[in-house]
Amino acid sequence: MDWLIIALLLLVAFGGVAYVLPSKFQRRVSQLRLEARQQGIFTSSRTIPDLDAEAEDRVTSGGKVRQREDLCVVYDLGYPSSVPNPPQWQLVRYKKSNLPIPGWLLRDNHLSGVELSDTNYWTTVASKIADMPKVCRSVLSHESGVSWIGIETKEAVVEGKFLGELTTSLGSLRDLNLSISESNRQGEGTK
Repeated sequence: MDWLIIALLLLVAFGGVAYVLPSKFQRRVSQLRLEARQQGIFTSSRTIPDLDAEAEDRVTSGGKVRQREDLCVVYDLGYPSSVPNPPQWQLVRYKKSNLPIPGWLLRDNHLSGVELSDTNYWTTVASKIADMPKVCRSVLSHESGVSWIGIETKEAVVEGKFLGELTTSLGSLRDLNLSISESNRQGEGTK
């Protein structure tokens, strides 16, 4: 009987320790974020509205309308230096939207540094977004850089392609914005 009690106590003790240890996926995500920081991509978290949520997720059991938001991770790649008048916008995934890119909605209609009618720019942005890891919920272009906002899924992280795809697509989007900012600055200088 004493051995049974000792075995039970050891099982409870080791079970508790095993419960708080990070899983293989959590360790891989931590390593991924460290590698991203080493490449100049900083991470944080933010909630993003899920505009494509099902109807039952948009209403409480009491019948009150609610905004469905998901906690996402942000991978942010900054500009190399201060950039005058870079394009600023935020796109949120929304299947029913067609402007400025099919499947994406311009959040809060905030747009500066580029026009909505600039189809060449938005076509290029669409191709960059298509190259990003697939569980992207939002893409943000702000005064100090560009950001991918989404969910790190097991499939994407374990495959090992996540950071490579993200670095390439964010880098090319940043370069696009730098070229737009430079052409805007040169256009202002000739006026």
